[in-house]
Amino acid sequence: MTRTIEYGTEQVVLHLKGLLSVGALKREVSIPYKQIKRIALEDFKVSMLQFRVGTSIADIRQGRFLIDGRWCFVSYEDHQDVVVIELEGHDFAKVVFQIDDPEDVIARIEAHLG
Repeated sequence: MTRTIEYGTEQVVLHLKGLLSVGALKREVSIPYKQIKRIALEDFKVSMLQFRVGTSIADIRQGRFLIDGRWCFVSYEDHQDVVVIELEGHDFAKVVFQIDDPEDVIARIEAHLG
């Protein structure tokens, strides 16, 4: 997978590489731990017709999507079992992404939340 997570002391960074970064029009998303309101593993389906800045083909979603009047960053090829991070005071209301071993990613982020 061409998504990786960097766990810093103050923030977590989602890195996108290769064609994912092209499709999403972004190479990384920084998320300060203090702005994380909730994190979960969910099914998160976004309509192909949703207003976006990025890519929406078949079940592939990459980029910024306007959902319920707020911008969300979405990066997945399959909407099932994706990490959903709800944020407060961030440019994005949610950051949603597919990654290998999502349960471990969630546990590691939760460990930083205290």
